[in-house]
Amino acid sequence: MVTTFNLFTSIAWSIAGLISIINSIVFLMKNPKKRLNQLFSSGFICWSLSLFFNGITFAVAYRSMTAANIFRDLGVIIGILGVFLLLLATFGIHYGAETLRWYHILIVFAIYVPLVVLGVLNDWVTIDGLGGYKTTDNWLGKSMVQIVPTGIILIGIIMLILTYFKVENKLAKKRIGFFITGISSIITGMLMFVLDSMFSASDYLFPSLAIIAWVTGPILTLAGFYVKLETRPKPFPEQGVGSKTLDPKQKLERPS
Repeated sequence: MVTTFNLFTSIAWSIAGLISIINSIVFLMKNPKKRLNQLFSSGFICWSLSLFFNGITFAVAYRSMTAANIFRDLGVIIGILGVFLLLLATFGIHYGAETLRWYHILIVFAIYVPLVVLGVLNDWVTIDGLGGYKTTDNWLGKSMVQIVPTGIILIGIIMLILTYFKVENKLAKKRIGFFITGISSIITGMLMFVLDSMFSASDYLFPSLAIIAWVTGPILTLAGFYVKLETRPKPFPEQGVGSKTLDPKQKLERPS
């Protein structure tokens, strides 16, 4: 029989993942040829897929532990990949998209592969002793799956903050502010689970807040690409000095 908490986890995480995937695809369609759009949207798509797979994990655990662990491994692999893609996106914003080279990607994968291998080997689904299922509390697994990715996201946020204070363009500064808030949602969600382990107020409070934060992230980042500066209307010229009237017979060309 499915426990209430596992049912909540399965439904909530699956729905959150699907919503975030849709938002991330819309984000990509804003300008699919731009490298930074590709990196940002791909990062959030991977992160969203990891949420979805985590929800599926607890949905199938009662039927097959093997299937549950496969989905858990997929979530770990894709989730960590998303974190590194977001790091590359923030690197491109800070130093310029044209500075991204093949060796940057090679360095990222040189760190990513052993991180994923250690994470998959030390993080699996097990019985929670209450009739349900949970992921292991293995310290090495938690370090590879949670602590190290959190540190990587923090590096990306720091680069964005430095860029925010460096740029003078008001529109760029405003957009970067949205990017900082959007990516910080990943840290916020992880912090909710830390608080959940410290306080036993409710089994659903902090996990719900974490899911809300993770769904909000892609939305805020997408909003950053659509945000515009408010422009004040220019005053009409006074009649007389410096003003010109149009000849009613004059033909006007439409802007192409």
